Amino acid sequence: MAWTTPQDVIDAWIGSDAPSETSLLNIWLQKAEREIRFRVPDLQARIDAQAELIPPLTDLQEAAVDVAVAMVTRVFRNPEGIRQTNTTTGPFTESATYGGDVPGGLVLTDDELAKLQGVQTHGAFTIDMIPSTSVFSPNYVAPGTTL
Repeated sequence: MAWTTPQDVIDAWIGSDAPSETSLLNIWLQKAEREIRFRVPDLQARIDAQAELIPPLTDLQEAAVDVAVAMVTRVFRNPEGIRQTNTTTGPFTESATYGGDVPGGLVLTDDELAKLQGVQTHGAFTIDMIPSTSVFSPNYVAPGTTL
């Protein structure tokens, strides 16, 4: 199921050079969504579960759209994957440095991945090693006591 449309990328684009070839945008959005589903396999099930709530929630689906748009935007802004550019004209120099481990690559950042993974319910736990028959157990009941 596709969450994102080419129009989402165009609407979010900053500047006047927004991509206009929707078929190419659609190809890259499909790639981005496949990467998202690979990294967060239970995402669609969680989106569907939110949609079934009363009232339905769309937060997770909107986050997935935001992430896919950001991934594709990085590719379209820097399709050659250039880390740094410099242009010198006379005494003037203009430079740009692109961030990230893979500039212009179709990758999820750690922050984007965290948005989609949601709250982790796993955490630390304890196991009570004191048997319930011990007087030191909080569940201890003295012999002969009736409840």
